[in-house]
Amino acid sequence: MQASWISADQLASLSTSVQGAFISPLPGFESLIITGPDSRKYLQGQVTADLNTLTAENFLRGAHCDAKGKMWAQFHLCADGENLWYIGFRDELQASSTQLKKFGVFSKVSFEAGHDSLAILGISGSDTATLLNKLGYVQPASVGQLSSVPGGKLMRLADEHYLLVLDFDQARQLLAEQSAELAAPTLWLAQHIQQGLSYLEQAVIGEFVPQMLNLQALDAISFTKGCYIGQETVARMKYLGKNKRAAYILKGQTEETPASGTDIEVQWSENWRRVGQVINAVNIQGQLWVLAVLPNDINPADPLRLATPDASVVVISPLPYSLA
Repeated sequence: MQASWISADQLASLSTSVQGAFISPLPGFESLIITGPDSRKYLQGQVTADLNTLTAENFLRGAHCDAKGKMWAQFHLCADGENLWYIGFRDELQASSTQLKKFGVFSKVSFEAGHDSLAILGISGSDTATLLNKLGYVQPASVGQLSSVPGGKLMRLADEHYLLVLDFDQARQLLAEQSAELAAPTLWLAQHIQQGLSYLEQAVIGEFVPQMLNLQALDAISFTKGCYIGQETVARMKYLGKNKRAAYILKGQTEETPASGTDIEVQWSENWRRVGQVINAVNIQGQLWVLAVLPNDINPADPLRLATPDASVVVISPLPYSLA
């Protein structure tokens, strides 16, 4: 479904050749507006993030898991007054909201799809501070913090990498007034991968525990908050050393863009064997960026390729954070 705050023609006209800081509409991302007196208490028992630490100045990353600790979704969560904005890629948001609504009938909590009121955009690239100043936005002080902007919230996901949530009127005004700074969504998504950040597309929903996508390194798992769905598995991964996989950034020179869920192979003597799986992939003018789950003892020197007809070679690129 095409977002009503941006037309298909506007979206198709956006380029990946923008230099410096840029603004990308992200119609593939949506929001769930959660309300009601039990909203925080209810979510506290559902997700990996600690709702007790949510304030007006920060946002929470987290995961929503099934009873076996496998993720329905990753999300970013912020407060707008008494309401909670729960933001994710459309596939994972749909899977998560279905489960949240199923059990929410026993609490004083309600859910409203935000696709008719809230637009999701990204800001990224070099020297974002100058662009934010031009927009009149206050730069959040650090990663994990947010600032209130006219009609919405600006979240600092990483250095020079932001998520922007605006009401439709402000989003349309931004698109009209800042056309020179607009870039295709894939440019922001490529930056997202380069920050070691991921989102769940349909093919990988319910496949991975949070640590396999490095959520423990991104402050997206609380190990002190108490019980939530899937908590036993997530805790066992940490305290018993059960997790044997992690997310890695891969890059390659190719024209192909593998789908989420595509296998990755490693050369073993004269043969190739399955070793991992693509989570997200973006190709910018022949430069392929992939976030993939691989064994956490993978040797960066091992030859890797996509299990596709083109069998494109990919190499591991360093993560911008520590997994230790």
